[in-house]
Amino acid sequence: MMGAFDTHSHIQDPKLLGDFDGVLERARSAGLAGIAVLGYDAPSNALALELAARSALLFPAVGYHPHEADDVTPAMLAELESLASLPEVVAVGEIGLDAYRHHSSEANQRKLIDAQLEIALRVGKPVCVHSRAAEDAIFEHLGPYAERARAAGLAVPGVMHCFGGTFEQAQPYLAAGFVVSVACTVTYPKNDVTARLVKNVPLEALVIETDSPYLPPQTRRGQLNEPANVVEAARAIAALREEPLEHVLEVTTRNAARLFRVPVGVTAVGA
Repeated sequence: MMGAFDTHSHIQDPKLLGDFDGVLERARSAGLAGIAVLGYDAPSNALALELAARSALLFPAVGYHPHEADDVTPAMLAELESLASLPEVVAVGEIGLDAYRHHSSEANQRKLIDAQLEIALRVGKPVCVHSRAAEDAIFEHLGPYAERARAAGLAVPGVMHCFGGTFEQAQPYLAAGFVVSVACTVTYPKNDVTARLVKNVPLEALVIETDSPYLPPQTRRGQLNEPANVVEAARAIAALREEPLEHVLEVTTRNAARLFRVPVGVTAVGA
């Protein structure tokens, strides 16, 4: 059976970093094929690269979360572009808009996402997008970006991380070539919006994630999440779609490999 690919984790978070070897060992035991490690500020970007250099299972992405928008300077963006240009970096992210927490102004968030979308276009990498309570508004930025990215030869312009919108709200992103990521929240008993999304979005447009250390599956509520648990999201998707788990794992992992442009056969065995 093909292993799962966790397309969004923050295992550089201090809550998990102290047990880094254990986190990786449990991921290997769960048969994971890959783990994307997403940066969200300058220290976490550096750590994503540092950790990925220690294991072939890990794939780094670098970016500035919208919460950081009030504090990001031109010099920081120049450094980000240098990091994003590195061959081992698979994406620019976590970037986006957040209309829920309001840690940074909307104007600065919009400036920051546009600056990072331009970086992604210049370095030729897809984007990993945070769109909390901004599923409609963010398309103003992502629609034009996706047209330019695909014209430049990027088959998948990016991924809508932990997509919280409806099936209808997903349509413009699917049409623009984005894949939609489903987190372990799909295991929650009253998550009807995500359940409907999972049932109706083509499997070829779905990937899975943990958003570790956040959003643990139902069986581990109140605990830290980690990449090994991404298999629970896959099981829930298989059950909702009434499809074999093996098929869901194979297709979502191939989707992740296509998104990040890494070999499908990536494995942690011996890494």
